[in-house]
Amino acid sequence: MHAALALGVWLLASAAVPTEPGLLETQEAAARAAGGSEALDAARLARARAAHWLPQLRAQTTVREDEKSRAGEFRLAPLLEQDVAYGRILLVALTWDFSQLIFAREETQLALAAVQLARARRDAAERAAQLWIERRRARVHWLSSGTADACLALLRLTAALAAITGGLFRDAVQGEEAACAAQNP
Repeated sequence: MHAALALGVWLLASAAVPTEPGLLETQEAAARAAGGSEALDAARLARARAAHWLPQLRAQTTVREDEKSRAGEFRLAPLLEQDVAYGRILLVALTWDFSQLIFAREETQLALAAVQLARARRDAAERAAQLWIERRRARVHWLSSGTADACLALLRLTAALAAITGGLFRDAVQGEEAACAAQNP
């Protein structure tokens, strides 16, 4: 009998707020807030892999004057010349670092960072699922009891969900805050 009553209250609580996000949407928002998207991680890693195949471009220009003194003496020799020599040297070099082509340390660091971000996304999604389920239970408890403590517990869980999902439950927090304030004048 008690389980049927709890199921009925659960169904009433579920139907009472049809605009709130579901479990999957909550988990996706928490994962995005925790570590960005997996597509962005894959794009970063692909760009890092491709960067090693591009050559490094080095360019250098120098202006060279002949080694004449102001008096026209060439290297302090007694011979006087009136010629002026002036030249420019332009050096352009494309180089590849073949050791980086075979094994790049940056790639391993990016791969490790991608694994850590995936772990953070998974943990955030699991925590969001736990909070979402606890919030549903707290909503049922608040609707069945109507006490101020139940309202505050529901508000606490909703605020935690809003924080972990990046503000997905912001409207629900405001509504529950108003409900708790109306219940406790």
